Amino acid sequence: MKTMIIAIVNAPCLRRCLLLTALLFVLQPLPGHADVRITGHVTDLNGAPLSQAMVTLTRPPDQPGASAVTVFTDADGGFSFPDAPPAGAAAPVVAGRALGYEQVEASARGGQVNSLEFNIVMRPAANLAAVAPSSAWLAAMPVESRAKLMVTCAGCHQLPSPEVRAYANSIADQHVADPGDARVQSWRAIAKYMNLIWNQEITRGSAGATPGHTQHAYSVGDVDGVAAILSDNFTGPMRELPRYQYGATLAVTPRTQIREYEIPRPNAIREALLLGDPPRLWVADVSTDRIIAVDMATGARKEYPIPAQVDFGPHTLHPGPDRSLWVAPFVNGVVAHLDMQKEEWRVWQLRNAAGAPAGIHDLSFGPDHQLLTDRKGRIWFSDIVNNAVGYFHPDTSEVRTFDAPDVAGRPRDNAQLYGLAMTPDRKYVWYTQHGIGAFGCFNVETQKFETLVTLPLADAGPRRITMGADDVLYVPLYGAGQLLAYDTRKRRQIGVYDLPDRGSAPYAVTWDPVRKVVWIPTSNADVIYRFNPADGTFGVIPLPRQRAFLRMIDVDPKTGVLVTSYANIVQYGHGPRMALLVDPGDSAYQGKAVAQNDR
Repeated sequence: MKTMIIAIVNAPCLRRCLLLTALLFVLQPLPGHADVRITGHVTDLNGAPLSQAMVTLTRPPDQPGASAVTVFTDADGGFSFPDAPPAGAAAPVVAGRALGYEQVEASARGGQVNSLEFNIVMRPAANLAAVAPSSAWLAAMPVESRAKLMVTCAGCHQLPSPEVRAYANSIADQHVADPGDARVQSWRAIAKYMNLIWNQEITRGSAGATPGHTQHAYSVGDVDGVAAILSDNFTGPMRELPRYQYGATLAVTPRTQIREYEIPRPNAIREALLLGDPPRLWVADVSTDRIIAVDMATGARKEYPIPAQVDFGPHTLHPGPDRSLWVAPFVNGVVAHLDMQKEEWRVWQLRNAAGAPAGIHDLSFGPDHQLLTDRKGRIWFSDIVNNAVGYFHPDTSEVRTFDAPDVAGRPRDNAQLYGLAMTPDRKYVWYTQHGIGAFGCFNVETQKFETLVTLPLADAGPRRITMGADDVLYVPLYGAGQLLAYDTRKRRQIGVYDLPDRGSAPYAVTWDPVRKVVWIPTSNADVIYRFNPADGTFGVIPLPRQRAFLRMIDVDPKTGVLVTSYANIVQYGHGPRMALLVDPGDSAYQGKAVAQNDR
């Protein structure tokens, strides 16, 4: 076995890796007659072990299974990959990472028969500009300004992404007589451009589409206001970042595993679920009319076109109580259901009383994050376009919507009825209004709106909610960078909790019925948070790459594995296009699968 020593301190391509500098090994084909075990250690310059460092193995495209697997080091800095590549196969690429460190050197050598051991050495990094998450640049911003940027600009991509920082640097490099005016004009131009891109994405280039701005959860409403905030805070040059911390304890163990499955481009991967027997990853591509099923063992992909009469663009995925697949497309009023065994679709076209398509965002689900009907068998939905809640009956195709009431002091034109969750008694649906900082409930039996909660900050950004134990509602505040807990029985707020990084943009929350925790996917910090309601503490699972824009998490009821995806839209936006499985490594679900009668 050939030993390779690689010095990579100044390698610019590697400095773009998440939070850390990565070490890449390109080895000869693996030897031997059996699968090759890959292990190793990560240490600092003094030989002290670095615990909880990430180590990622990336397979060549022709090898089966996940595209990449990430593990974490133990207290002695040791790591071991659970899947051994076959002998004679092309060698994988291995990357070692640790928060705030950069790679100095590493060596790879053969250990026992059919084994390969990596020794990785790191040192503290002086400048984290190229490796910290986008959220790191927002820490010093005023809360109101940061919230406005999150709810306005960060619905499709991270902010400030490397391209945004490069744009700020180019403005700073102009050296004009009035740099303030140059910044404002430059940021105003890019804000208008973002609206053009979003309109193209949402309308699919329809002939009747307006190329200008329409108030929406993913568009720039107040162009001048946003341009002013960007001009004041992204002054450039944005090339130096001396520090960044996760802000909470890492919620990882040496058994934690992250498996990533690459989806070939072009696509706009939106959400993912683990469904079927044997289970496969089901992935939504919002830029097309297809769902992609991925065989986790082989990596093989199969496409399932949705037979709708209009462009579908699958946006939201929900598992049924039988773990079948329900799909909603966001704006064209279509809902689709796939019978997993027969592989047959059924499609409904939903229109309101005025004949307009419903703008479906979420379908009703309960504490297990699975589709839940009311007692009459009706499926409820949030109508983001018409600021309404509604239902349809899958047997009769009956449809009805109910416009949400106005919220005092908040313009109705900005209201977008967004997230939706149903109480276990199937009597209430709770909803959020993303654009005006409010949430409330609707009684599905009396068909009346009841409690309404107006948040102090209009740009708090409540998005996708979850119902936890004892009917406690958890609300992620995307703009404010907080988590709100609300007792829906007593109709009172339990608490508001600052996330470890308030620029992290929590897009959704999911209750875990076995661990009794809330999982929080973030869009702007490349992490997943775990919130423990028992003591109000957070844990952090770092993700193995930058631009890890997450929009949802599903918890597999059998294994407890977290299922999510890197959901960078629009179609040609920058960032990874992958579905991923995250095993926290806590063995919480051993013998504790969520039974059907427990849901």
